Amino acid sequence: MDIFEITQKIIGDIPEGQRFSSADAELLMRFKSQLLAMEDELVQGFYDTIQANPQMACLIGHGARAERETTLRRWWQRTLNGPFDDKYWAWQSLVGVVHIKVGVKNPMMMGMWTWVLDWMRSKVTPEFVGSASLARDIMSSVERLSLTSQAITAESYLVYYLETVIRITGFKPALLERMFKSEIDVLLGEVRGQLGQI
Repeated sequence: MDIFEITQKIIGDIPEGQRFSSADAELLMRFKSQLLAMEDELVQGFYDTIQANPQMACLIGHGARAERETTLRRWWQRTLNGPFDDKYWAWQSLVGVVHIKVGVKNPMMMGMWTWVLDWMRSKVTPEFVGSASLARDIMSSVERLSLTSQAITAESYLVYYLETVIRITGFKPALLERMFKSEIDVLLGEVRGQLGQI
């Protein structure tokens, strides 16, 4: 499986107006020095939030917080220094694969992205950038970055999880697809039965 091809396919599935763009990248680069200066506070708050949640804290492992913080710092610096090239986005796909290994579920990842967005909204103020409209534009760019990264990470999680199942079972992808389509009708009936009238 080619991680670059998978990543580009995922990006292509995001509606164009909602995915991160070169204009978004240019806007973030204009404010990179101010944003980079926020790194320590971001990292501290991010991992304090994780450690306050027992379900997520146990995934870090004893004494591994410093290592995880280094990874977040590297991502923040790479994001704000660019470029947003194929390698950058493939790195977000790799995150999905790593999450399978360490047990990070997509709701956890999405929850922490929401934390990042909320935290940034509190920092990217009109006073910080010079105007309310510019603050809104920056946050819109960060939201598109968030969406693009989350889509890549979540979808690559699914793609590589299924690829692992295929490798373990030896099923051909086409056979597995047929089996899925057949079984999904059964599951739909069960779930609809559980929901009743909505």
